[in-house]
Amino acid sequence: MNHLLELITPNNIIYDLKATDKESVISILVEHGVHIGSISETASAEIIESLLNRERSMSTGIGSGVAIPHCSVSLVEDLKVVIGLSKEGIAFDAIDKMPVHIFILLIVPKNKFQEHIKTLALIAKTLNLKEERNKMIYSNNYDDILAAFSN
Repeated sequence: MNHLLELITPNNIIYDLKATDKESVISILVEHGVHIGSISETASAEIIESLLNRERSMSTGIGSGVAIPHCSVSLVEDLKVVIGLSKEGIAFDAIDKMPVHIFILLIVPKNKFQEHIKTLALIAKTLNLKEERNKMIYSNNYDDILAAFSN
């Protein structure tokens, strides 16, 4: 994978994420994954717990308004991605203490974590530029995202 657009589908984005804290962000993102059929309902509680455990060990708020909550579980067979965008920003214990506007939830199959380290690096690199982050934060639909990142 070499482009952020490869992670984005018309269904896996919440454009106006309404959450008040880290736990509600993670729950809403996982519930959206269940809603669109990418995460099984029976696995959702365990996935949420795994994500929250990961956050307890170290926040995935990487700074500059971006968080990449992720976990590696045997409950999925391929990479699952759900994206949440918040124009206002949500407190997420980010390393720079700033609110987070872009949440990219990654659920990785247990046996494939190494190959997805590249995915984490790609996201961090792409969203390192303020201009790229703003394009994403202020997108209101899939066409906006395509226009912003198809270059």
